[in-house]
Amino acid sequence: MKKTIALAICALLIGAVGTYALLKVVIPQWNRSAEANTYWQVTAKLDQGGEAFGYLHTEKISAAVLQFFANLEKTIAKGAVGKQEKAVQAFSMLNMLFKSYGLDEISGLGYSSITLKPGLHRNRFVIHHRPGKNKGLIWNIAGPAPRYLSELNMLAADTALVFFADYDIEKLAAWIGKQGQKMSGQQMEQGLAMMKMGLASAGIDGDRLLKSYGGRLGFLITLNPEKRVMIPMGSASISIPEPGIAFMVQVNDSYLFDLIKTKATPSGQAQFKDEAGVKKIVFPRLPMPFPLEPTIAQKGNWLIAATLGSVVQGVFANEGQKLVSSDDYKAIAYKLPRRGNGFSYISPMLPRLIAQMLRENKTVFPFPAAMEKIAAILTRSKGLCQVWENSDSGLVYTINHGFEISTLAELVESFVEIAAEMNIKRAQAEAAPPVGEMPKNE
Repeated sequence: MKKTIALAICALLIGAVGTYALLKVVIPQWNRSAEANTYWQVTAKLDQGGEAFGYLHTEKISAAVLQFFANLEKTIAKGAVGKQEKAVQAFSMLNMLFKSYGLDEISGLGYSSITLKPGLHRNRFVIHHRPGKNKGLIWNIAGPAPRYLSELNMLAADTALVFFADYDIEKLAAWIGKQGQKMSGQQMEQGLAMMKMGLASAGIDGDRLLKSYGGRLGFLITLNPEKRVMIPMGSASISIPEPGIAFMVQVNDSYLFDLIKTKATPSGQAQFKDEAGVKKIVFPRLPMPFPLEPTIAQKGNWLIAATLGSVVQGVFANEGQKLVSSDDYKAIAYKLPRRGNGFSYISPMLPRLIAQMLRENKTVFPFPAAMEKIAAILTRSKGLCQVWENSDSGLVYTINHGFEISTLAELVESFVEIAAEMNIKRAQAEAAPPVGEMPKNE
């Protein structure tokens, strides 16, 4: 009996493996191009069954572009003098940059669009390379591999726009230096040496600063709905949520913060504070239409330069509502990857604020009917959320948004109306008599 059960289980396992192989390997091979392309590798990362789906094999296109550059360079080089010599150098540089950036290593492009739920859409873009063909800058500047996007947990609920990315500045600097040497010999190397000397004269160790960089950058804008400020626009002013702006950089140590502290605090213009593990350099409030109190702070391995201390508090504080728990973020980030090498987010607050500006400033935007249509579109916006991943086979961009294709027609109609009204006003201005001259009677 036991033997019979074991044989039955083995048969089921063998059948399951055979069925999987049939579905995943055999059936796809039935309809396969005679060209060795990357269709299956690219389309495996796309959403099937949606409203749009596409693949483009790019290896022959890349080869054709490189051949075109080479042939054109040879043609112009024959008897080249004066401006022709510069043209030869320009095409040689384009050819070199095309290769060094990694564009010749792209083996396929993919695109898909699918509706996740009514009013919520997901687009995916794939830029693929074959195994081992990842020497170009495009594959090496965006981080080594997808990771947990921990920066999301730092963002306050009033974040209106944010962008974070893995960005390897050290590899970028090495790439620029390498290309510069190819283009201008020792000139670029001398330029980099002079830049380091300039930093050293200001008391900054360039190599030390580069090693202090932790590999990630961020930018964000907050809009505090609990506080309002008046912003002058045209001949009037509008009331908007208090804005805050911040730049963030991941660091390996406190070298950059200590450097800024050494330069800023001795003059007495800035004050140093250490509060609950957050080191701050607070500058005096500046006379601006909106609150501006520059603050530089560091906690752990994150350094932030913000326009307000409240923005720093919102990022570094453990208490208070965070963006990831807000309803707007949860709605737009539905089924979005939680791992990647960067992300961006636009809250519905931002397009609604732009809609308010369009409606309340008829002197700056003197086309009320068309502007009302655009404002209505912006008011309906659900925002946008994007994640990108740098894997061992290329880049994948996933974008969630609420933009309906029917909205495109409304936008085109609005811009046509604006263009028509501008033409009418221009014609009226050209037909009007000069100032002080009476119109002629017919």
